[in-house]
Amino acid sequence: MKALSLAATLLLIAPALAQKPKPKAPPAKPPQAKPAPKNETKGQGQLQGVNGQFGVVYSLQNELNVSILSAKYTLEPFRCYSATAPKTEEKLVVLNVALKNVSPKDNWFNSDGFFTLVDAQGNLYPNASWALQSNPDAEFAPTLRPGQGLGQATLNDAVQAAFVVPAKARIVKVMINQGRLGRADEKVFRFFVAGATKEEAGEAGDPKNTVAALPASAADSSDASGATPLAEGKGTPGQYVPSGNFLLRLDKLALSSAELNGNPPEEGKQFAVATVTAKFANKGTGSVFDITGGDFPLHALTDTDGESYKPTAYYKASRDEDASKEFKFGDEYTFRIVFQVPKSAKLKKLTLGCGGAHKWAYEGIF
Repeated sequence: MKALSLAATLLLIAPALAQKPKPKAPPAKPPQAKPAPKNETKGQGQLQGVNGQFGVVYSLQNELNVSILSAKYTLEPFRCYSATAPKTEEKLVVLNVALKNVSPKDNWFNSDGFFTLVDAQGNLYPNASWALQSNPDAEFAPTLRPGQGLGQATLNDAVQAAFVVPAKARIVKVMINQGRLGRADEKVFRFFVAGATKEEAGEAGDPKNTVAALPASAADSSDASGATPLAEGKGTPGQYVPSGNFLLRLDKLALSSAELNGNPPEEGKQFAVATVTAKFANKGTGSVFDITGGDFPLHALTDTDGESYKPTAYYKASRDEDASKEFKFGDEYTFRIVFQVPKSAKLKKLTLGCGGAHKWAYEGIF
């Protein structure tokens, strides 16, 4: 009976035990803010490598000694196998490089992806056009004999690599995509450019790694690095300036009411005639249309009221005939750009430039 009574008691209290409320879960902790992402260069932060300096020779895993001798920003065309030239919203970064084969056998240099440039925004520029000064039109793919060098200053035959970058880009790092000879764990050499901050480049720039500024006539003075070009460069009569594949020179500007091609200027107007010399400075060929065609203001006169005037004719230097010329490297050609402007207009600025390329403003010449 006692056993039965105990069993009955357990049956009676079991439901009560089963219905005992569970303890409440502790309140959830508020989500923690995620740390701000590190300013690393698109995956390059994890690559094993070492830092380098311009002018120092390094032995690489491809058994070549390499040195970056110098670097610069430029708007000039780069004569090479691919005939590179900056467009209106572009510029070039040009590296001078020295190579030497330290292998006991012939060594082919593969330039594809050898360098990568990095700008202050973390954008990468891995594609370069290469040229050997003594044979710039040929594809640069040398096979070096044991001990043979190219590009050393004593050889007076530069090896250059040119990168097309946006006009406003400021380069903060140059990378060689090879590690040191005998160090299989290394993947890159990093050259932190002078003026770069740790936040921009991962480390502060090295004063020895200077990228030379654009010329004062082309550089925007609000950028202390000299990397940003002006929307219109400051032209000087008698001096060549780069525009696309050409160098342009304003020889003179004259006002005249005399007839041109048998026709006088319209009533109340006069001719303004700019005499210009163009020099072709790249591989391949060019034409006068490369200089005269394209976007406006390609060539323009502007007065003090802000009115702009387009050319009405392009004539040969000494004859009232249409300018015409097929260019090859080094060819020069002088022609005249003719405008008609009101006699009462006070002229302020002449703008010159090739189609789709950098423009140059001439002021204070009237």
